[in-house]
Amino acid sequence: MARQMLQYENVPMEANKVLAQKQRITYLDLLRGIAILAVVTIHVTSYPVAFLSMDSTVYPIYFILNAASQFAVPAFLFLSSLVLFYRYDGGVQGNWLLFYWKRLKRILLPYLFWSVYYSTYLSYIQHISFSDGLRKFLKGLPLGGSYDHLYFMIIIAQFYVLFPLLSLLFQKIGQVRRHPILVGALLQIAFYLLNYYVLHMHKTGTFVMTYVVYFFLGAYMAERLKGVSSDETPKWNYRWTALFLGSAMLFIVQKWLQLANPHWTRQPFLSNINFITDYAYCSMACVFLVLFVRILEGKPRLQKVLFSLGSCAFGIYFIHPYFLILWRHFVMTSGPIAYHLLTWAGGAAALAASWLITWLLMHTPLGVYLVGESKWKARNKCGASQSGTM
Repeated sequence: MARQMLQYENVPMEANKVLAQKQRITYLDLLRGIAILAVVTIHVTSYPVAFLSMDSTVYPIYFILNAASQFAVPAFLFLSSLVLFYRYDGGVQGNWLLFYWKRLKRILLPYLFWSVYYSTYLSYIQHISFSDGLRKFLKGLPLGGSYDHLYFMIIIAQFYVLFPLLSLLFQKIGQVRRHPILVGALLQIAFYLLNYYVLHMHKTGTFVMTYVVYFFLGAYMAERLKGVSSDETPKWNYRWTALFLGSAMLFIVQKWLQLANPHWTRQPFLSNINFITDYAYCSMACVFLVLFVRILEGKPRLQKVLFSLGSCAFGIYFIHPYFLILWRHFVMTSGPIAYHLLTWAGGAAALAASWLITWLLMHTPLGVYLVGESKWKARNKCGASQSGTM
């Protein structure tokens, strides 16, 4: 610690600030681990929620887990914003070409590969002709249409395109930098009202403005974390815990009411309630989880598992639906007890298989092109004896 302080004393104040801002926040990988577990939970429970009878004794369990995990995509977008604003607080210093090239490799190329993979596989099992399959693939590619989960890549690509503008707003407009949550919330409300009364877009899930509040929330948290010392002992925040649990309860109850009685209240009140409970819960979850994972850093075993999950999250996201398809096609049965056991066994198998494959691919030169991450160069520089472990 003393040596680190001496090194900082010999650095000019401006450079010192940059070093502090670019220090890696390792515990955010734990949040990625939690978020990818939520993604898998959504996909595992989606079939029971869609096809089981609501009269089933265990149906509420599937429903609550599915609803409670809906923070997953907002959490990943929030994290992407947090990391970029934390790392590039003063902009990219004009080197936008390198900025986009790195993300081209990590985002676009894996997206194209897995889009082709899923489109080809689905065309094969559904007996779709090559020409029809190709036409369907090209039509769906701009919106992540090759398989349901790929829409996320379209959102994140839009965010990267918009990031220079957002970065400029934070640099040039003091009110935006001082009140990012308020600005983000107002923009989110404005888009909601514009769409509800004017645009009438039914499928807004792939449009970046649907998630704008999470990007501003990430910018806010990035600024807050710059003032947190790595030596500071995290404390449990009961206020944020209460807000998180309260918003979660309201969100889940609202989801249940809408499922049981889709028109339990008249419009536009129903849409307004949906809007408020959805964004309130996901926003609270993002902030709460940042505080939560700081405390998890003191739990070595759990930290190790979540850190590995977080570092492999991108590949797990791409790969796990394929194993769920195989499991549901070849293994699942409709037996009253076996169905539930196999549902969760399939989720565990899909997670484990996609986790292992991602880890293996990350240690090859193709890792960055297939799962968005690669430790190949780092391993070669350090020598085979210092290769990473899962």
